[in-house]
Parts: sequence; C-alpha cells; structure tokens
Amino acid sequence: MEDYLYSLLKAYKKLPQPIKSLFGAIYNLLPRNLRYGKFYSEYLIRVSTFNKYNNFKDIEIEQSRLLFSNLSEAIKFVPFYKKYPLCESFSQFAKLPIINKNVVVGSLSELTNPNYNSLKLKTNTGGSSGTPMVFYLEKNKSRAKEKAHFDWFWGQFGYSKDSKILMLRGVPLQNGRNFEVNMIDNILNVSCYNINEDNILPVLKEINLFKPEFIHGYPSSVKILTHLLEKYKNNLNISIKALFLGSEHLVHADRAFLEAFYNAKVVSWYGHTERLIHGGNCKYSHEYHFYPAYGYIELIDDQDKPVTQSGKEGRIIATGFDNKVMPFIRYDTGDLGVLSDKTECRCGFKGISLKEITGRGQDVILLTDNTKVSATAFIFGQHLDHFNKIREMQLQQEKAGELEMRIVKSVDFSNEEKKNMVELLEKSVDHKLKIDLVFVNDIEKTQRGKNIFFVSSLNKIRE
Repeated sequence: MEDYLYSLLKAYKKLPQPIKSLFGAIYNLLPRNLRYGKFYSEYLIRVSTFNKYNNFKDIEIEQSRLLFSNLSEAIKFVPFYKKYPLCESFSQFAKLPIINKNVVVGSLSELTNPNYNSLKLKTNTGGSSGTPMVFYLEKNKSRAKEKAHFDWFWGQFGYSKDSKILMLRGVPLQNGRNFEVNMIDNILNVSCYNINEDNILPVLKEINLFKPEFIHGYPSSVKILTHLLEKYKNNLNISIKALFLGSEHLVHADRAFLEAFYNAKVVSWYGHTERLIHGGNCKYSHEYHFYPAYGYIELIDDQDKPVTQSGKEGRIIATGFDNKVMPFIRYDTGDLGVLSDKTECRCGFKGISLKEITGRGQDVILLTDNTKVSATAFIFGQHLDHFNKIREMQLQQEKAGELEMRIVKSVDFSNEEKKNMVELLEKSVDHKLKIDLVFVNDIEKTQRGKNIFFVSSLNKIRE
C-alpha cells in the first residue's frame, strides 16, 4: 500500500493541517503488514532467524544463500552481468567487477533486469561526494524492508510504532513553517532551514507540548537545534530515550555533547539510499555492527584486496539481497571504514564491525542572518528531480548568504531547469541565500578520485 500511496504524498503535504492530521491519524492505525506489505513481516522473520544463530558458520550459510540467489538472477537476466559465470563460492564472487556511481550513471539500462519493469521504483541520491545518481528500487519490497529493519534496529532502544519522534531532516516544511506535526508515525518535524535565536522559543514551546521520546535527524541539524536550546535548558521539559543520528559523520565530541545534554544514548548508523548494507551502534558499543540479514559488506584496500587487519582503513563495498529490479553487486559506496578487532558483541551481534566510518562530513551553510543550515539537509534531503540531470556537483561559500553551485550537467539540463532549481533551493530557506549556479566541465578530485563536495572559508560547526 505504501508504494502506491507514495505518489499522493505531495498532494497530502499541501492539505490543510487539520485534514492532514485526521488522515495521518487514521492511516497510522493501520497494521504495519497492511501498510508495507508482506515483505515487512518476511524481513522481520529473517532478522529473527539470523539473531538466533550461535555460530558464524550458520550465519555464513544463510547469508550465502541470500547472496548467491541474488547473483544467479542477475547473471541470468541483467545485461551487464550476463557475460560472467554463475557464482557458487565467495572466491568466484570476489572476481566480479566493482562498480561505482559513475558506472551506474553510464549504464543504467544495462544494470536493470528487464523482467521486472513493472516493479521499478525510480529514485535518486544526491551523493555525499557530490555525484548525483538515478537508480531503481523494487516496489513492494525496498520500502517495506527499510521500515522493518529500522523498526527492529530502533526497537533495541525502546522504540515502538506508537513512540513520538522529534525529527530534524529532509524536505522543507510547507509555507516556510518552523515546525509541523505529522500524525503518520507520530512525528514533530522541526525545520532544518529556518531555526535561529530569533524564533527558537516557539519551537521550544511546541517541543514541550509534543513531548517526544526520541530524536531523529542529521547530526549537524540536531547539533544546531541543541546549541540554540542550551540557554533554555531549564525550560526544556522532555525525557528523551535515545537520539537516532544518520547520514553524516558523527564526531566523538558531538556524541558526548548530545548525550550529556539530553541524558540519553546517541545511536549512529551507516546506510544509504541504495539500501544495500546497514551498520549501526548497539546498547553497549559505539562501533558499527553490519547486520548480515540486510546485505553483504566487503572492506577492501586500494588494490582491491580484502582488509583483514584491525585498525586498517578500507573502501566500503556493498551488495544487496533484495532488489531484483536493479541488483547492485560489489558497489563502491565511496565511503571508507576502519576495521574493528571485534567480531562478537555482548548485544549478541556476530559479524563485521567498523570502528569508524569516514567520507561524510558535517558541512554547514550560513544564510544572510547567520542561520546555520546543514548542507546534507539543504541538498541531499530534498531529493530534487534535477539530480537526474547532474553528473557532479560542488558547493563553495565565501560569504554568509551567498553560495556558488558548480555543476557538471548532462546534455539535456536546460537553462529553464537551472532557473527552476535555483528558485526551489532559495525558496526552501526563505530566500535568505543567493545561489549562483555555474555550469563547469569538470570538478577537481582528491587523490582517491573523489569529489570535494563543500568548500568554505567560513567557520563550520565546531567539534
């Protein structure tokens, strides 16, 4: 049901708030199985099965079953993989090519299974490195899996479907509002784009009225809000069980600051829009456990050899289990991780853990009134359709309220679309940012060949 209703989301957001609240409350009463479909339950059963295994051999057998079933389908029917022999072992799997965003952008049709055209769910990602990408998820499965996984993952920290969440991420709110209650999933959305010292008190009042139990957001956005609340801490009348922070790098100092302020556990995780692998903190550890039920992770060096020594950094390579439409296989995420020496945890986890994950910053854009806006929220959180026609992107800010966007475009990115994109972005921050969008032929890369997404001479959020 969720996939079919998703096309109505824009219309729903434009409804008057009382009507939205009514529809949202009714929809929230529906059972998860009905909202997300049968794969929601199937995935939870899979997670439960993996969690019951007491040894690595059983986990490996079950994971290989999921992996090779996915590979078999891809090699038989996906044009890009038809030239490769069927894989029956991990050593054969390791001989398949590593792909990246550039390969996906240039070979979209060749990486798509023609047998599942009716199940295509077109989406895009801004890409934390500044390389936008269009790709396909699978209807009736991708969103169901993501919801089931996070219901389980957050559930380890006390979350349930009736829990109230304060959220700071994503698309700007209707009519430039600073906050809005969304009865679907019991969320108080607070704007990532407008909050500053001049308007924090009404936001504080709304937070106290809503009484959230959890906070969910980008680390930089939650940090901005929390710094604004510091002087009013005695007036903050809420009890937070945990903070769920994703999509950006979380530095140790920020974790300590937020845990002390809210007297609650900060839970960070690693995931991506492609939905191939997922790693997260547990009750006992700040390391990232990569859950074997979700997908298959490899950590490799610059010579494409496995990283096996703890403390060593490697590239994060991901293969998913549950997207027959476009089965990403050995996909270089563009992120780096440091291998942990632990393969087991007292939370019950068994598998690969990473001590650190790098490659995702906490870049902050300053508006004309010095309001701080997370670059992650401003660019990636909006998932603009214009990303479909952008090959590479870089932001540069040298003055508050002014931003240069350098874009390597595809051939059919028109001047009208350029104008429309600038208007949408400027409107999202109430026109407190002037954007100069410049088309360029190329963007300078790092030694590893990765884009430098954000360049600024202004102060970032301090660690």
